[in-house]
Amino acid sequence: MTSMQEKTDLKNRSSSNWKDILKRAVFFLFGVILAFPFCLILLYAIISIRSNRSILPIQKLSRQVDCIIVPGAQVIDNVRPSLLLRDRLDCAIALYEAGISDRILVSGDHRVDNYNEPAVMCAYLIENGIPDEAIFMDHYGLDTYDTMLRARDVFQIKTAVVTTQQYHLQRALYIAGKLGLECEGYATVKRYSARTLLHVLREMGARVKAFYETNTNAPSTHTSPVRPISGDGRATRDKW
Repeated sequence: MTSMQEKTDLKNRSSSNWKDILKRAVFFLFGVILAFPFCLILLYAIISIRSNRSILPIQKLSRQVDCIIVPGAQVIDNVRPSLLLRDRLDCAIALYEAGISDRILVSGDHRVDNYNEPAVMCAYLIENGIPDEAIFMDHYGLDTYDTMLRARDVFQIKTAVVTTQQYHLQRALYIAGKLGLECEGYATVKRYSARTLLHVLREMGARVKAFYETNTNAPSTHTSPVRPISGDGRATRDKW
């Protein structure tokens, strides 16, 4: 009788232990789910606050930096820049004319021949009075991390002014700082649309990716021979 009672008690204790383990696991999972959005918001805020100090009006930007960096964005029919990209290019023109630098690096996606962001960007700048030799093309700026890493390693850039939309600029400057680049930022005009919230949500994920890449010293997607920004931009018209 005692043996049966002991077996029953052991079975009950075992069942209770499994219930406790399951309960702790559920609470832990629930805590992780609650903490994740908090961590996203915290990372977003830290990058914003850290970078905003380096986003300046044109009058306060450093002069004669190595170059002006323009990250790529969508082009239409492989012929003309989208509105977001045109805003970036117009700012680059203003920076060039203000004497910030006599070099412009346009960096974007050119993985396939029928989609060439750097070529569209270059053509737009030339049409608006920028000398051909002053424009350098990075054909493998597939994301912001690649753009900044290749600016340092391929184009040998040490100082730059980056121009793009503010939410994107904050991330670009964060990446630049982690890579040892001395960069300031010049934000494009603010535009609000139905897609603004989508851009912010996408940016949250992009900042997690940037945090991971910069803290693991991730390599760029493509490696290329060195093409110093002090040279002639016309040498970068084709992939190499």
